Amino acid sequence: MITVFNGLATPILYMLLFIAAGFVLGRLKVLPDGAALVLSKLESYLFIPAMILNAFIHNCTWGSIRMNYQAMLLSAALEMVLIIISRPLSGLFAKSGYERDLYRYELIYPNTGFFGAALVQAVFGPEILYHYMLFVLPVTMGCYTIGVSLLTPSGDGPKAQWKRLLNPSMVSIAAGVALGLLGFGKIMPVFLSDAIAAGAKIFSPLAMLLTGVTISGFAVKDLVTDKRSYLTVLLRMIVFPVLLVGLAYLSGADDRILIFALFVHALPLGLNPVIYPPQYGKDARPGASMALISTALSLLTLPLFYALLLKLLGALPTV
Repeated sequence: MITVFNGLATPILYMLLFIAAGFVLGRLKVLPDGAALVLSKLESYLFIPAMILNAFIHNCTWGSIRMNYQAMLLSAALEMVLIIISRPLSGLFAKSGYERDLYRYELIYPNTGFFGAALVQAVFGPEILYHYMLFVLPVTMGCYTIGVSLLTPSGDGPKAQWKRLLNPSMVSIAAGVALGLLGFGKIMPVFLSDAIAAGAKIFSPLAMLLTGVTISGFAVKDLVTDKRSYLTVLLRMIVFPVLLVGLAYLSGADDRILIFALFVHALPLGLNPVIYPPQYGKDARPGASMALISTALSLLTLPLFYALLLKLLGALPTV
């Protein structure tokens, strides 16, 4: 059990090291103003697509889609549970208005993109990452529609929400599926394959640097003394993983899907509640507080939950 704990703690420590580096660089003003925006654009338009394409082009087949469609349905069902229970629970943090919507977002959507994908790639490699990304696809789609509408004070109509799905990540998934099914990975020129693989490797450290730089813009004391952040993180990273992995187990999910469910629902909280509120004149400190506290706590909770789950299952995941 200790070996399993250390095996997952090591890549998390590596990720936290880059977060710390980004935080220090931001605090020392080594990076110019707007560096976080530049890093975000690089991730969104270059390195996340590279990571997705690297996983999908080489692993996407009709057989793998048939293998994963039930897992995707389960993932969608688990997200629906969160959407339902987050409505009353968000009332613990704010009575109404934008602030309550922000906490509801935090209760529904973990950091499956920057942190989750990076961690799965580091621990299991691109082949397992492909299966993980299929499992998390309903969460990704919900985040870009329902999730972002919660962070938009005036709300959005269905047309605007669906338009958000035409983002680089979703386009890359569609392209990766098409190219994988067409067998492009077998005929792709070596220089192109190597370039995409190199971009995929850059994705993780750059994502962590972005997290650190973003958090560095806030006073640490303000971030670590917000009591509501600790309650949110407790629900999001301890209560919800137990609940949702338990529901997945009761549904008859296999070992691999149970581990995917853990690697989705025990993740730290993401950066959207830091990025979106300032665009509408709202306070981003609650989002930054939850991102900082949950990311630091993940060094303990994720390896512990993973080790406990493997002990209960008695086996490592297989694909």
